[in-house]
Amino acid sequence: MNIFVVDTDPVIAAQMLCDKHIVKMTLESAQMLSTAHRLIDGQLTYIIKNQRKVKYWEHPTLDDILYKAAHVKHPCTLWTCESIENYNWHYLHFVTLCNEYTKRYGKVHKSDTKLRDILKTTPKNIPIKSLTRFALAMPEEYKCESAVKSYHMYYKMDKARFAKWDKLNNIPKWWK
Repeated sequence: MNIFVVDTDPVIAAQMLCDKHIVKMTLESAQMLSTAHRLIDGQLTYIIKNQRKVKYWEHPTLDDILYKAAHVKHPCTLWTCESIENYNWHYLHFVTLCNEYTKRYGKVHKSDTKLRDILKTTPKNIPIKSLTRFALAMPEEYKCESAVKSYHMYYKMDKARFAKWDKLNNIPKWWK
């Protein structure tokens, strides 16, 4: 679970991700945005699953459409819930990931089909605040004052083994 802030512009940040992350991060963004709706506008209940009591956030109108709440305490999920501007940044990033997926793979991601239109509307009770500092979900050794520089370093050092841009041959300048 992460939001790879490799640029402060959500569109450019999505376009710069490697092919594998275009697939994976589209789903993760849909999960975090769905979770934001459930945490902010939903009601916490408990369900019994495999003989265990499990937390469940029931949404009053979108319960059957949204993905279930996931990673509710993850820094990137919390960041998405923190302000309307964070949510909007993340939504635009999600839409661009969906567009990149279609461009690179020639098909529509399931999360795009299911949630693009639904997630466009922000949670009703989200705090009306400006964009806050991006969450840094990475080992301490890559963190610095700049989220973008931190994510560049994290990507180069931790994701190099699988990072490829074969679908469009658009390797970001910072990668080289």
